[in-house]
Amino acid sequence: MNIEAMGKPPSCKLIRISADIHGGVIRSISIRGDFFASPAEGFERAEQRLAGVPLAEAPTAFDRFLAEEGVDCQGINGAAVGAVLAAGMREAEYGNPSVQAP
Repeated sequence: MNIEAMGKPPSCKLIRISADIHGGVIRSISIRGDFFASPAEGFERAEQRLAGVPLAEAPTAFDRFLAEEGVDCQGINGAAVGAVLAAGMREAEYGNPSVQAP
């Protein structure tokens, strides 16, 4: 299932996600938005590492990948990514795009 989701979870900046999810597993994902992440290359590697991660584990995995890549983020975290992903899944399945608090 391809999803396009956008949201601004509490205490975060605007996040836009495009993802391909099948069987509850992320196949590919693109995370963009108004947040800050440095170094950008580390963020991109962390983002790419989400491929193959079960959707339920994405928030924790993303935080871990960011730490392992040495990425400093402001305005985004794993819980926020998980909230926007969940909202995108709800919208795709039920037509309810609201972002819930992480």
